[in-house]
Amino acid sequence: MWGRSRARRQRQAEGLVAVAGPVEAADAAHQALLELRRSVQGELARIEALLDQGDGLPSDTIREQTNGAMSVFAELDGVSRRYHEIRTGTVAAAENGAEAAGPWLVALGEHTRSMTELGETFAGVGESLAYLRGRTERLRTDIVPLRQAAHGALRAAQDELTAAEGADGWHGWRTDLTALGARLTELDGGRVTPTARRKVSDHYRELEREVTQLRGVMAATDR
Repeated sequence: MWGRSRARRQRQAEGLVAVAGPVEAADAAHQALLELRRSVQGELARIEALLDQGDGLPSDTIREQTNGAMSVFAELDGVSRRYHEIRTGTVAAAENGAEAAGPWLVALGEHTRSMTELGETFAGVGESLAYLRGRTERLRTDIVPLRQAAHGALRAAQDELTAAEGADGWHGWRTDLTALGARLTELDGGRVTPTARRKVSDHYRELEREVTQLRGVMAATDR
């Protein structure tokens, strides 16, 4: 009986030694994934903090560009669950010796490679999000003077409309100015979808130009 007990302990020791390296490699790959996940989540949070501030950033359009990260997160959840299953099975099988752990070691090795590949994908997503954040911050800075100019022109037009009350065309001017104000509100709220041909900055410039044209019409009308 003592001989059998010694043999069992020896098999356990050999099995645990055989799986120690692969398990350590799998743990490292999984930990790297978790760290990358935290990094990507942080980048997403920094992007989200820039949005919906009423400063003209096209929030919905920017959020659409983060959808790729969401799909990688979903993939990571499944990969992480599978890692825990295989790791637990590998260690349990090692209790019965290196030979019993063999099939589990194959599965663990394959899964470690999968986690490493997913980590490379995650790293790429993180780089893309960092680039998107930088571009978003630059866009917000670039919009500031254009937005200020559009708001300044609209305020001046509203003052001039008030002063021109009773003039011919006043009701039409008021309608036009109300529509321009609504467009500016929509633009500030980030609800205008930019295109390659018409960027957010173009929308602000166009709106300021239209307000300036309306002011010119009001100024040229006899009172």
